[in-house]
Amino acid sequence: MAPVPFTLRQLEYFDAIATEGSLSAASHRSHVSASALALAVDELERNLQLQLFIRRKGRGVTLTSAGLRLLSVARRVLAEAESLAGDAVSTKGSLTGSFGIGCFSTLGPFFLPAVLENFSTMHPGLDLSVHESSAPELTDLLLHGRLEAALMYEVDVSPQLTSAPVGHIRPHIIISADHRLAAARRVSLSELIEEPLIVLDVQPTKQNTNHLFDRLHLSPTVAHTVGSYELARCLVGRGLGWAVMFQRPRTTRSYDGRELVELEIADDVPDTTVCLTRTTGSPRTAKFDALVDYLVQLPRGTEVDSASDLP
Repeated sequence: MAPVPFTLRQLEYFDAIATEGSLSAASHRSHVSASALALAVDELERNLQLQLFIRRKGRGVTLTSAGLRLLSVARRVLAEAESLAGDAVSTKGSLTGSFGIGCFSTLGPFFLPAVLENFSTMHPGLDLSVHESSAPELTDLLLHGRLEAALMYEVDVSPQLTSAPVGHIRPHIIISADHRLAAARRVSLSELIEEPLIVLDVQPTKQNTNHLFDRLHLSPTVAHTVGSYELARCLVGRGLGWAVMFQRPRTTRSYDGRELVELEIADDVPDTTVCLTRTTGSPRTAKFDALVDYLVQLPRGTEVDSASDLP
């Protein structure tokens, strides 16, 4: 067998520089000097006979076309190596290493506290870091190797990502406590369609909501479009409109103390799947599987039902 013209360490440094966009930032991430990184990449380029970066003084580095191709391969190799090491360690009953987890912003308050408190206690050897953001940014962070997994809605997940379902959420309606339908338990969306709607404009939440109306051939009367989950609840609490929601907080009061009423949707509308995603082509690591298992088994009473109940 011919000798391999690179080491895993060189690939790690190459990945760090490509991800961070500069030697100095990669140096901080990798805990080695910038000169050591430069030497490692120079040797990698020399052994492969490829130019991987274009270096611009004061402007960081840019990947060449060859560098882009190698980056995809390098990340698969590194992921496989990490998976091998993780599986070996897991046979001893523990997981170790860093684990970057992303979470869609409106799901964050319902999942991340339990993950940081309980999942980290179950696996004390893991160095967890979490990032709460929008679905497009989470996708970008996954593809650039900044995250290993991200909790998202399974709505138009990029084909560059692979998802594992962990539960599903039934959409519901919220209205103010003095609304004419406050005593009802279930209503059809058509019963509210003429009244002002508060729309949460965070993708894919807005997209999920639009799908419900499209499915029933309804056109809502949008009164306000907001970018904050709690602001939407506050407006509803003041009687300024109604809203379709997916998460269910433990409290029925808004931030400003107004009482809210939750109503089930009587129409035939689909549940929304919550999934843990990773980059397509990357192996399912022991860490990823452990987090999937934990999320699937979250106790009922959270807003998420077990994925085993999925049809």
